[in-house]
Amino acid sequence: MEEREEADKAVLRVMETVLDLQLRAVRQALGEEEVPTMRLRRRGARRQSIVDQSVKILTEEKRPLHVDELVNRLRDKFGRITDRDSVSSALAKKARQRLLLEQTAPATFNLRQEEHS
Repeated sequence: MEEREEADKAVLRVMETVLDLQLRAVRQALGEEEVPTMRLRRRGARRQSIVDQSVKILTEEKRPLHVDELVNRLRDKFGRITDRDSVSSALAKKARQRLLLEQTAPATFNLRQEEHS
């Protein structure tokens, strides 16, 4: 049942994002919202990974965060739409390697103590 609820929430989040983008497009067409200028990526510049962005969030929060909360903050702060399994898998891999992160509880991650001391 819990998996079904999570799937429903994910679908609703995607629908919310699509509707938000459609509303912005309508407002831009009506001249009510300024059209953002596209930033050109510099040659060699790369998009930050889920791990990089999660580390930034954990650094700002200075406390452990559950994957669900990280997914929401990735969406809010970086506009990154991702599912909890992708985030959990990427962070768990780093935690197992003892790089940057540690798993403090099921699906909950924090910076390793020596990383943010």
